Amino acid sequence: MGATIARWILVVLFADLCLGLSASAEFYKYTDGSGKTVYVDEIWKIPEEYRGQVGRYLEKHDGLPSDQKAQELEAEQDRRRALEAEQQRQTEAQLQELRQSQEAARLRQAEADQQQLLKAMETPVTIANNQILVPVAFTNSGQEATAHLIMDTGATHTVLYRPVADQLNILTLTKGQSKVAGGQSVQSEVGRVDSMRVGPITARDFPVVILLFEGSSPGYSGLLGMDFLSRVEYAIDYENSVIRWKIRSR
Repeated sequence: MGATIARWILVVLFADLCLGLSASAEFYKYTDGSGKTVYVDEIWKIPEEYRGQVGRYLEKHDGLPSDQKAQELEAEQDRRRALEAEQQRQTEAQLQELRQSQEAARLRQAEADQQQLLKAMETPVTIANNQILVPVAFTNSGQEATAHLIMDTGATHTVLYRPVADQLNILTLTKGQSKVAGGQSVQSEVGRVDSMRVGPITARDFPVVILLFEGSSPGYSGLLGMDFLSRVEYAIDYENSVIRWKIRSR
């Protein structure tokens, strides 16, 4: 914006300079064949046949009677002021148009940034059979894996089934019993992963419960429990199959 404004200021200064030069330059006067008095600012502009009668003046109207000269000078000043006012108006209009253009561009960029931020806070999910499957990225001991976990607000802890735990080389820290749906107790292990990322949110050194799933493959790799869900705010858009996350303020 600064360079553009400076360019317009230079245009105005150049115009003012030209006006100043015009006001102080020498003028030449001659009378043409029709009796018309003509003024020019360069002697070469005078036809050859009229150069013998040339008069030189510091001001354009020096050859006029005093009252007519005063009228012409006043008219000249009025024209100069009108020209300067028009140039000022055009400059201000250009600057205003530039400011409006820059503000519109700033608003478009802010809107694009906001949309990008909102998009980054969304996670596409699979919704089927009253279950929401959330993609979760794990990193542990140099290993990476993405697993689909059921969002389960009834689960106290996040659960991984044994195949994913083995893939990530999760070490067992403790062993015990865990209750599963239906109320029965099953053997479980507790370990930790270096990081667990859900959408834009990353939880580090995160504990997980490891279960051995018996039976046919369930089509998911565990449960996303309240030990994660209680830390964040989210809204489920069932129509578009996305979860919109918001990190809870501390």
